[in-house]
Amino acid sequence: MFSGGQGGDEKLPEGVAMAEYAKQHGAQSSHVLIEDQSKTTYENMLFSKKILQARDLNLANGLFATSDYHTFRAAGYARLVGLQIDGLGAKTSRFFIPNAFIREYIALLANHKVFHAICLSLILFVSIISFIVGNGIFF
Repeated sequence: MFSGGQGGDEKLPEGVAMAEYAKQHGAQSSHVLIEDQSKTTYENMLFSKKILQARDLNLANGLFATSDYHTFRAAGYARLVGLQIDGLGAKTSRFFIPNAFIREYIALLANHKVFHAICLSLILFVSIISFIVGNGIFF
């Protein structure tokens, strides 16, 4: 299955472009499934799962491929939607690594806002209490 929608600057949806490449390099058309509506990694996994279910295919038999820096988050989305598959990360060019890891870090923070807000609040609370006790304020 090839999964990916079409960005504003793309001539074809990602899923279609990858499927065409695979067919040109020997993949049998009857074995090529395409998901071309997704706009996010979560939708990649969710819409792909729906296609697999419609064809009565095993949701635990497969592998997804993505960039090495993106594998962790993509695997989380796969598990979230009910796909019990593993990821295979492709090597990222060195010049892109800082940008890629910052992007993934921000995405993980955004995906877990409540958890991070609670942790930050606890750290702030403990810091304030430590400051008060350490400086003898109110005692």
